[in-house]
This record gives sequence, C-alpha cells and structure tokens, in this order.
Amino acid sequence: MITVSQLFIYPIKSLAGIPLNISEVVKGGFKYDRVLMISEPDGTFITARQFPELLKLKTAIVNNSIVVSTLNNESIAIQFDEFIETNEPTEVWGNHFTSHIAPIRLNQFFSHILQKNVQLRWIGTNLTRRTKRYPQTPVSFADGYPYLLLNEASFNHLQQRCSEKLDIQQFRSNIIIQGALPFAEDGWKTIKIGDVIFDIVKPCSRCVLTTFNINTAKPLANNEPLNTLRHFRTDEQGEIDFGMNMIARNVGSISIDDPVEIIERQPAKKYIKSFPENNQFNHKQCNITFENNTIKGNQQQTILEQLEQHNITIPYSCRVGICGKCAVVLKEGKVNPLTQSAIKRNHHILACSCIPEGDINIELIKKPQ
Repeated sequence: MITVSQLFIYPIKSLAGIPLNISEVVKGGFKYDRVLMISEPDGTFITARQFPELLKLKTAIVNNSIVVSTLNNESIAIQFDEFIETNEPTEVWGNHFTSHIAPIRLNQFFSHILQKNVQLRWIGTNLTRRTKRYPQTPVSFADGYPYLLLNEASFNHLQQRCSEKLDIQQFRSNIIIQGALPFAEDGWKTIKIGDVIFDIVKPCSRCVLTTFNINTAKPLANNEPLNTLRHFRTDEQGEIDFGMNMIARNVGSISIDDPVEIIERQPAKKYIKSFPENNQFNHKQCNITFENNTIKGNQQQTILEQLEQHNITIPYSCRVGICGKCAVVLKEGKVNPLTQSAIKRNHHILACSCIPEGDINIELIKKPQ
C-alpha cells in the first residue's frame, strides 16, 4: 500500500520547514505554507539561493502567529494583523501579483540578519497570485505550484547513486510518500490522499537550492545531488527533474499514514540517460584562468562556485541559469553545461550552470555601474 510518510510546511519561503502529522488543504496550498516571503524593497523575491543562511532560521506556529528563531536564540513573533493593508506589487519568477508589507520591526529583524535592506511580505487572505498554467488556481509564495510530492523510494534510489549523504528535506517537499516503486510517480496524473484529490501538473525542475546542507547552509561537494540527477533525470530541454508539482481540486485535510489512491495515470516523461562510467564522477583538477590570474579548480563544481571559494565575486541572482547575470566569456577550453541555456552566443556562458571539462580561460564581463 502507498501511504503518506511525512508532511511539511514552510511558513516563510526559504526558511526551515515544520513537520506535521496532519495538514489542512486550503486555497493556495497547505495552511500556513509559504504565506510569508522576504523580498527586495521593490517586491522582488529573495530566497536561500542567494542567501543560504536563511535555511538555518527555524519557524514555528504559536497561537496563530509565526515565530522565527535564529541560532543565537533570538526570536521574533509575526502577527498577521500587523501587516500594512495596502496591496503592493510583488514578483516571484516573473509572476506579478500583490502582497502586504510587514511593519518596520519585522523588516529590521531580517535586514539585520541579511545585512541589507529587505522586507517581509504576507500573501494575505485574498490571494491575487495564480499558477501560470492554471489561472483559476491560487498559489502562495511557492516557486510555481501549491504542492510538491516526493517518493521515498525515488529518494533512496538517488542516494544509492550519489556520493554525498543527502537529507530528503533538501528537496523541500510538502508531501512525502512510501510504498511505491522508484519513480512510479512519473506515470501518475490524478491521485487522492485522504479526502483531497490532487492533479499532478508536471515534474519539478530542480535548482542549486537542493545542493545546500539544510543544517549548515553549506553547499555539498561536487554540486550534489544535481550532479548525480543530471545523468538520469535530465529532459530534452536540459531541465533536471525530481518530485512532482501538484494542485488540489478541493479543500480538506491529509494525515500521516493516509493511503494514496492512483485515480488516473499518464505516460511518463522521457529522460536522457548518460550514466558515468562505473558510476564515478570525474574528480580531476584543472586550472581556471582569468585576467592574468589562475586558480586551482576541479571538474565537479560550477565555475561560479569555484570563483566564490577563492573570494572572487561576480554578479549573480538566480544561480539556476535564468537571470543571465553571471555570464562570462569562455576564451579557451571546454565546459559541461548543466542546462541548454547555459551556453550563449559569442562564447558567452553562465558561470552558475557550467562545469569545466579541463583547463579553461575565461573573461569576466564588466557590468555597468
């Protein structure tokens, strides 16, 4: 029998999650799930992709308030009735909608942690954000869809192939199931859990956030688990998938040990298989040369990661090959792109999505001030 083994909510986008025994399905996702988000003053979202230290901030639900705690035992309680009533422009991955801005005391708390001016935002009770493919479906501050399902057997299959110790919470799923075969979820279209029917929209494309240890906020070696996943979960567009995005047809509740009923199936998405020989990754060293400087690099991590390890900063935003801010010019050598969009015209490549195949010479692009 396929059943629910774990449930999680993430009250503030990119902060630590909360395990639950039962969760309420409401409009926009699980109750309290990603109803708050840290943003730039102009409303552009901020995540642990840029500030991995956010992963170390703990959250709790106390008397309808969300309490945030730091490793230094500092804490702050967030009351929803404190937020400004006006609807302010907000953006998540190009999706534009409105939200409510927190009072100064809350904004100062997070600005102090991140050492930059930021705002805390609440999605509000009247959700104005909609999923791109299902305009009738409201969604909170989640990346794209209200629910993310993960199969324990699929995770265990990944762990067997991966050289680094993984934690299933790295994938920030809401619903984790057990009892299914590895990647059986690829062929599901509609499922029922408890009294709620879910439609599986698409496989979830994974990004650099999955490579961070959730306790230390430090990146795992070798760009794992993306480095392993790309060998058997890369689609024809170069996206790396793991887990399934879902929407709910109705409200209700689901609990640990609830059975998962497969109502309708569909053909599974096809992936490009390119397993490395003996399932071992290339650990050879290489040189990365730029502006008459050379650093010792490797053939496991992205160029951006390796530059950062040598205290060399270049502009970036998304770290997943979307914004294009980390582009450099490849003058000599070859790179292994993690996505198709990582290779641009005129020898431009994205440092966040390219791994050296050997010695390379790059030119850092000077950005206008």
